[in-house]
Amino acid sequence: MDGKTRNLQKKFYSNSVFLGLMLAPAPIWVFIYYQTGKVAPLNSWSLLQVIVLYPVIEEIIFRGFLQPWIAQRYDQTLCKLTVANLLTSGIFTLVHLFEHSALWALATFIPSLIFGYSRERYKRLLAPIILHSAYNGGYFLIGATLVN
Repeated sequence: MDGKTRNLQKKFYSNSVFLGLMLAPAPIWVFIYYQTGKVAPLNSWSLLQVIVLYPVIEEIIFRGFLQPWIAQRYDQTLCKLTVANLLTSGIFTLVHLFEHSALWALATFIPSLIFGYSRERYKRLLAPIILHSAYNGGYFLIGATLVN
């Protein structure tokens, strides 16, 4: 591994691509806020769960174990996305069907691809955990609710 790649992995949080990925959902958050006109009515424990607990657990399972496991078996890409990322994101979406409506679960597919991409690009699980936490935080803090 060359010095540039190693530096990208260590300092992913200051990389312009990572910062762009952090800000990517901001227009959606603004749109939701203008549609709802309120801040989320979630208590502290609920916010802690959706902003910290769930992203950490989900990223350990999906990007820490499942995506690398699939990547060992399938190294192909499709439209510049790895098959491992696509399959992991599909499974991530399906799992969300157990607790959420089909539309809500489907809405997790694109962010999941972004989380998977960040895992592959930065070779660190912390990158998708931070993105997942930020996406959930922005989404739930601007008025979205935890309803099925």
